[in-house]
Amino acid sequence: MLKLSQTGDDALNALCYIADHSPEVVQIRDIAQYHRVSESCLRLIIADLAKAKIVETKQWRWGGVFLRKKASEISIYDILLAVGEELGIVDCTRWAYCERKEKCYSTYILSNLQRWMHSLLKMQTIDKIIKK
Repeated sequence: MLKLSQTGDDALNALCYIADHSPEVVQIRDIAQYHRVSESCLRLIIADLAKAKIVETKQWRWGGVFLRKKASEISIYDILLAVGEELGIVDCTRWAYCERKEKCYSTYILSNLQRWMHSLLKMQTIDKIIKK
């Protein structure tokens, strides 16, 4: 089953913090202090999120990070994918070829569950989380 890594958890928390302070530019050190995470690890996460065009960073005197999209347009799926989370349920639902696929009864169920889980993660957006 999907197991969220520390990186995935930190990415979700960071984005919720940024969205909660939007449209302000947020300092990475403030996010790190608030969530008690390593600033250097958070910088790597932010770099992945910037590469995925979810956030944007500014490197000037009052530089920081801010959302590149509206919070309602950023799904949990996009965030987890951007930071390299493994979103597969089991190996056979991730790979295109499985030698047992034709004789396996659980592949159909697991594939449907995989699609359902991805759909659910795509429907859940940052704005819904910060409103809770």
